[in-house]
Amino acid sequence: MSTNPQDAYLGIMTTIRRRLDVVRTLRASDADEFSKAETSAFHGRKIVEGISFACLVATEHGIKHVPRDARGQWNAESIIKSLSAKNLTTFPSPSVIRNATPCEHEETNVAAVIEGVPDKRITPEELTQIYQRLHRWLHEVNPYVESDHEEFCSKHADPLWEDLARLEAFIDKHFVSISGEGFFCVLRDTQDGLTKVQPLSKVASI
Repeated sequence: MSTNPQDAYLGIMTTIRRRLDVVRTLRASDADEFSKAETSAFHGRKIVEGISFACLVATEHGIKHVPRDARGQWNAESIIKSLSAKNLTTFPSPSVIRNATPCEHEETNVAAVIEGVPDKRITPEELTQIYQRLHRWLHEVNPYVESDHEEFCSKHADPLWEDLARLEAFIDKHFVSISGEGFFCVLRDTQDGLTKVQPLSKVASI
């Protein structure tokens, strides 16, 4: 890679945040429902691809290399399957940072603790399923399958918006690590609204 993993991870997450902002703007717009959903699905698919690329960057950060068969891929499903087949469990975990309790501070000498948020988690298998569902929006509606765009939208729009909301909750605040090395990321910092990435070692010493 031409840049260090932290900068690469930040670049990916900044792009994901911009795509999520576009989805929010689209959904609130006056455009017709099909056009809003179709364009949002395009961004959603790229968001999933961005998450898979981020997994590769975190893998390189942790074990100093990326599997050869995953490095040249762009398809999120192929990347996720490649990492899983090699037992490389580099995957975002929705999380928050909280102050360490006195007991935790005494035992580990850290000032902050990263705590997972189980309700927001998505498994690699679920992420692949979301990716597959987004794919149905990439092609023109086949008149021999659906009568028109309105019928297609009535069947698939609600699951689409649910998937996009899950993706945003999943990636909004998360950590990702492998072999004890990784990052904590916030897409929208509460102080200045910027997307930020910190190495876990620095987070632990806050």
